[in-house]
Order: sequence, then C-alpha cells, then structure tokens
Amino acid sequence: MIKSFFLACLIAVLSACSSASDNAEPPAELIDFEASFTVSEVWGVSTGGSDQQLFLKFYPLIIDDLMVVASRSGEVTALSSASGKQLWHVELDEMLVGGVGGDVDNYFVTTQDGHVIALHKQGEIKWKQDVSSEVLVPPEMSGRNVVIRTIDGRIVALDKATGKQVWSYQRDVPSLTLRGNSRLIVYQGIVFAGLDDGRLVALSAADGRVVFDVAVALPSGKSELERMVDIDGDAIIENSILYMASYQGQVVAIDIKRGQLLWSRKISTHTGVELSESALFVVDDRDHVWALDRNNGATLWKQDKFTARKLTTPVVMGDAIVVGDYAGYLHWLSQFDGHMLARKLMNDSGLLLSPVIHNNRLHVVARNGDVAVYEMQPR
Repeated sequence: MIKSFFLACLIAVLSACSSASDNAEPPAELIDFEASFTVSEVWGVSTGGSDQQLFLKFYPLIIDDLMVVASRSGEVTALSSASGKQLWHVELDEMLVGGVGGDVDNYFVTTQDGHVIALHKQGEIKWKQDVSSEVLVPPEMSGRNVVIRTIDGRIVALDKATGKQVWSYQRDVPSLTLRGNSRLIVYQGIVFAGLDDGRLVALSAADGRVVFDVAVALPSGKSELERMVDIDGDAIIENSILYMASYQGQVVAIDIKRGQLLWSRKISTHTGVELSESALFVVDDRDHVWALDRNNGATLWKQDKFTARKLTTPVVMGDAIVVGDYAGYLHWLSQFDGHMLARKLMNDSGLLLSPVIHNNRLHVVARNGDVAVYEMQPR
C-alpha cells in the first residue's frame, strides 16, 4: 500500500543518512554517578522472542497476577507476574505484531496479515477476524466490544464474543508518517485516538460517531518531511484532561469535556507522556528528558545526558521516573530535579517499550522478548 511504500522510503533515507554519518549525533556515553539505591531482579524469563522481532513493540497485558506476552513468531505466553512461573503457552501459526490486549477472561493479539485473534483463558482460539491492515498497538476493551486501529487509518469496534464488526471509522493517512501508532484510550464511553496527521479525534464508543476533532500539531516547512506531524506516543487522561505529544509538533493538555486546548509547549517527540501528581514527563526527539508543570506546561527541569540513546517513554516509580534505552539499560531519575539515581542493564538487545509498573514492581520486555521484573532496595 502507499503508506508502506513511503515508510520504506523514509526508513531507507534515514538509514542512509545515519550510515553516511558525519552528521549523525552519536549516543551519549553513560556517566558515572553514586547510586541512591540498588535495583534487584525479582525474576527473569525468555518467552521465545528474538531479535527478528525487529523494531515492533510487543506490549504485554498485565492484570492482577497475570502477565501475557506475545512474540513475532506467534508464541503467546502467560506468566505469573509475582513469580515468573509459566501458566500456559500457545504457538499460533501466525506472524504477530502489536502485543496483547484484553481483560481477565479474553486476550487479543494481531497479525502481520491483518487479523485479530481472540483467545480464551488458557490460550485456545475463540475467533479470528480479518481487518483491513496491520494493527501495531494492542486492542482496547470497551464494554462488550474490543476496539482496534489499523495502519491504514481505520478505527474499528468488534464484538468481543464473536468478532463481528460493530462500527468503523476511517481517516485518510498522510503519504509520509512515522512507523507506528499511538494506543487508543477508552474513557467514559469515548474512544480517543492520536492520528498520523497530528490531530486528536474523539469517537463515541457505542457507534463510532465523531464527538470532537482537534489539531494537536500543525504542519510547517517546505518539504514533505519537514511538514510531517504524527502522534505515535501514548497519551494519558486524568481528571478529564488529556495530555498528548506529537512529532514535529507540541505537547498539549486538552479539556476533553469541552474539546478545548488548555496549554501547549513546542516540544517534538515520537514517544508518549507520563504523569505524576505535579509534573508531566516527556522525552523529546533528541532524547532529552523534560519535566513540565502539568497545570501550565512550564519547564520544571531538563536532563540532557541521554542524547541519541533512543529512550522509551518515562514511567513513574516511587519518587523516581524510569526510562529504558537502545542498549538495554534502565535509568532511574529523580522526579524532582532529574538527577540520576540508579542504573541497571536489563538486556543488550535493547528496550523499545516503556516499562510497566505493577504492584510497585517494574515489568520490562526487551526487544528480543526476554521479560524481567525489578524492585528498588534501599542501600
């Protein structure tokens, strides 16, 4: 399809530029510091993935004591999040993308060929439904429906019991975008989606009608590359305020009850945002970490020691935030001023996904499919 062609061209151009590479910014060297606490591994397992998962993000599903992970080769594994013990394992005859979505009783995975597969509790296939193209982010639950977004610009609700289509919304996709999508958010009967053209659309979860549609980023520049705006990072909603960021755009706070922009900051990013009680955290496209006042977007601090290390979206853990990097390191930074607190090498295949906090522990999935769980220990 057209989008895939332009994505391939963009990747080729960017790869050529970086290999040519007097102008490519080298990754910052890690600096020594005195750790404020130790990080201990609670458990770690391999789930059958490999580096052949490429740069796809295989999001895990974590509910209660259950952690379900998928791999590119079609393996879906359920683990105890407390101990790492394997609960069940199934091998699907499919190339998977996007990770796992679902609830306590239903698990959903998506395939390279544009299928959504529903699994029962022990991994048995419940149904399989064709959709128009790849689904690069996990399906999201909405009452009796499961909602998915495809890379060709569709948002589709399927009946979670049968896979039958309930409603569909379609938006044209720009000819040039980043490879990936932001996850959908289902909140108070509304489905929120950050789109490839830099806009936020809110749809009724019942029937797919448009509730509102606002611009998060506006294209600027002469070339198509300069004018590319894309929302690939995940957003957060809290107290009816949605926080979102875009590539070559801005970080915004939007009142979703009125569809009104509250504030914006000119920061470009292809990752998502994270919230604490007082701050919004974001990694920009140079891999500088920012803490912004969540009430007005003012800068609280900026950490620039991770330039070009391809950081994940930050997550809040206690009084720290945690980011992963391309080399497989996890970094703990102070929420309050950004100074470095601790560091841990998880896996040298690298980290693409932001870690997940569950029961005060950090759950991490590496690029090669290895899974590990960490906790902080006083020195």
